[in-house]
Amino acid sequence: MKYVLLTGASGGLGVKLSKYLLNNNYHVIMLYNKNKEVIEELHAKYSNATMYQIDLTNDNEIDELVKYLYDYDINIDILINNAAIENTSSIDDKNKDTFFKVYELNTYVPFKLMKDIKYNTCINISSENAIDTYDEVTVEYDLSKVSLNMLGKIFKMKYPNRIYNTICFGWLDTKMNSYLDEDIKKEIDFVPMDKAVREIVKLFDKQEDKEVIIRK
Repeated sequence: MKYVLLTGASGGLGVKLSKYLLNNNYHVIMLYNKNKEVIEELHAKYSNATMYQIDLTNDNEIDELVKYLYDYDINIDILINNAAIENTSSIDDKNKDTFFKVYELNTYVPFKLMKDIKYNTCINISSENAIDTYDEVTVEYDLSKVSLNMLGKIFKMKYPNRIYNTICFGWLDTKMNSYLDEDIKKEIDFVPMDKAVREIVKLFDKQEDKEVIIRK
């Protein structure tokens, strides 16, 4: 049974992905900070589910996670960096704090996990915003995903025997986009969540490094 370490497991995409993997004989270590109830439900239902509460922005807690994996001799086959936040606001309201808060979770945390944990394949969940979408209200998020895309390329140079895949999604109907007006949502071609999950899983066995864009 392959072991998957998944960040942001209690969010919209994280929950869908966890359910799919658990139903398909993967052991999923579900990292979460909030929404404990949904993680507890999965843990109770599936014997191949491990729940692990963690504040990923706390280096000491990541170090404890690394020690936990070592102490229990858990070898991670697939690391999925899914946890992310954004700060939706006018460019006039943005500052150092808003930039650093977004960058910490979206870029630094994946960096530390990719550096400190042993794994075979890493999949970074990114965004089309890092490719060719430009919007002042999400500038911190967009730039953090540009950096995330670059991390995969840099780590591949450092660890050539590992696989690094990045998947850049268009609009996903998650809480991150809850600020959108319902009328605006009707005009958006959201990537169906089930399709998003399937596209991620497709990358599990790819013996090549890929950067994939899924717009709808």
